[in-house]
Amino acid sequence: MHVGLAAFAVGLAAAALAYRAAAPSAYPTALPFALALAGLGSGLFTPPFFTTALAAVGPQETGSAAGLLNAVQQLGGTLGVAVIGGIHLGTTGGPRTAAGHALGAAAVLLAATAAAAGVMTACRTRPTVAADEAGEADEAGEADEAGEAAG
Repeated sequence: MHVGLAAFAVGLAAAALAYRAAAPSAYPTALPFALALAGLGSGLFTPPFFTTALAAVGPQETGSAAGLLNAVQQLGGTLGVAVIGGIHLGTTGGPRTAAGHALGAAAVLLAATAAAAGVMTACRTRPTVAADEAGEADEAGEADEAGEAAG
């Protein structure tokens, strides 16, 4: 998860550098490569994030939780595009200035995501061995009772 965030951050930084290195009236030719790196980072972040988010959910609730997580991810993406696009389109001073402001906002959101991922990783809950053994003992007791009722 953290590798994906790092790759995404490097991609954003490379995009900002691509805009700074290009002539004011020229297209930043390094931009597609920077955005590809950011996209790779996003792809490396998502599966471990979903796995971590769903780790504490019971097996009977996994489908509902995954659906909710997907819906919230789509909502977050939509709001992110709206906010960053609004910043980009609302900035005066030319495309380079607008891109700088939008990339700055994206960097702040990425830092918030990294902080949330760090907290999420640190607070991961795992069932204890005693709880697992108690669950197995309950299942064994139920099986014994079922066997006695049948016999």
